Amino acid sequence: MVFANNFFWGGVLGFIGVAIPGLINVTAAKVTLRQGVRAGLMCALGAALVVFVQAKVAVGFAKYLSSHAEVLTNIKKVAILLFVVLSVVFFYQALKPKVRKDGSRYPGTPFLKGVATAGMNIMNIPFYFTGSAYLDAKNLLYLASFSGWGVAFGAFAGSLSGLLLYVYLAGALMQKMTSFDRGANFFLSGLFLVLAVLQWVQLYFT
Repeated sequence: MVFANNFFWGGVLGFIGVAIPGLINVTAAKVTLRQGVRAGLMCALGAALVVFVQAKVAVGFAKYLSSHAEVLTNIKKVAILLFVVLSVVFFYQALKPKVRKDGSRYPGTPFLKGVATAGMNIMNIPFYFTGSAYLDAKNLLYLASFSGWGVAFGAFAGSLSGLLLYVYLAGALMQKMTSFDRGANFFLSGLFLVLAVLQWVQLYFT
């Protein structure tokens, strides 16, 4: 019963985590546009597996992170720098988009692309830590030894479900790949710049 409850709430957190357009889901959509639905599915699977690990780490070390606030602070400082770098990279790509033929490939396999992309999103750990801590405070989640596995598996299922929606929606945009690619890069550039500013304000002015 505990596993089922934690699985449900982990699924909710996982779906919310990828519902808003961001690096992971937009990447899954772009892989689908360039290499097809099957490649998009593998990219989504790779990303979801990393989310599983991130959620397990966040929940497993919830008590430790609660008593060591400096760890989360350092993660957020690193995130600010990473967000700024990613903002510049995607802005440059949007200004000078590469001309690709239909079916052109990313370097590496789609699965590893998903793994790498999700691994770059280090804010997943504080996201799941904060979400699980809030649910625990509301007595909706049970956090104890081994109970974090339910949250982790739920996060995997929820994030994979959300990413699959992006994959199949991207398939309908196959004929608009160029405009989507350029627009997605501009969007991600602005998104990461906003995230960097918000993290900076939160760290130093609140």
